Amino acid sequence: MATYLKTLGMLLVVLGIAGSLLCWRGAVNDEAYHKARLGVEKYPGNMLYTTELRVAEPRHMLLLAGAYSSAPIGLVLGSICVGVGSLLAASSRRRPSG
Repeated sequence: MATYLKTLGMLLVVLGIAGSLLCWRGAVNDEAYHKARLGVEKYPGNMLYTTELRVAEPRHMLLLAGAYSSAPIGLVLGSICVGVGSLLAASSRRRPSG
């Protein structure tokens, strides 16, 4: 069980960092949002660009939320799993067999 928890912890850390990188890449390459934002900046009263921005904005904000939250969540949960796995391994070595 200790080995399983340590492996799961490392997997959570790697997946959290990978998820953060993928969300960040998606937010940077979000052409629909950037095109609509530039259109609103260039033509502030244009209803077409304003509507496009309101449609593209939630997706962009969710990508940013994933980019900023998945790495810390993966690190915290992975550290908890590794710590519990280490405690289980230490307690099984200390326990007298009988």
